[in-house]
Amino acid sequence: MEKEKGKIRAQMIRALEAYRGKPDFIFFDSPNVEHQSGHTQLDDNDIEVLQMNLSDSSWILLTTKCLFIYQNGVSNRINGPEIKDFYFLNRAYARNKKKMPEFENPAGFKSWFHSGDFKIVKNNGEEIMVNLSHHDFGFCLLKAIDKLRFVSRRYIGV
Repeated sequence: MEKEKGKIRAQMIRALEAYRGKPDFIFFDSPNVEHQSGHTQLDDNDIEVLQMNLSDSSWILLTTKCLFIYQNGVSNRINGPEIKDFYFLNRAYARNKKKMPEFENPAGFKSWFHSGDFKIVKNNGEEIMVNLSHHDFGFCLLKAIDKLRFVSRRYIGV
């Protein structure tokens, strides 16, 4: 189904609104905001939604059609329908109950669980690793990928 790309962006931003105002999260629903890197080439029917600045030289850009991940001088574009699976590598360690006593409280364990190495697996088997230094990036990326997969399968931006 066709839908205006501005409306798709607004729908995606509503899902990620909890991160507005947090440091290193840039939403593109304001006319004076531009993304900070020239490492992306957007399609005509695609627009920026959110940029997460992971560090001075690493970022993730969510658009209405894809994710751009820039880390260690390498840029990866992942279209929404190409994403087969995504998860934190800490998930494997979390299954091991021996890890939990290392944390003073459940919130510390949850923060650890949603940070660190994050793997995105594409339909063709290619794996892309992202290092997320803070759990806010992890929670946001999980929501962003869910929303991206939903809108990219359902809508074509016009």
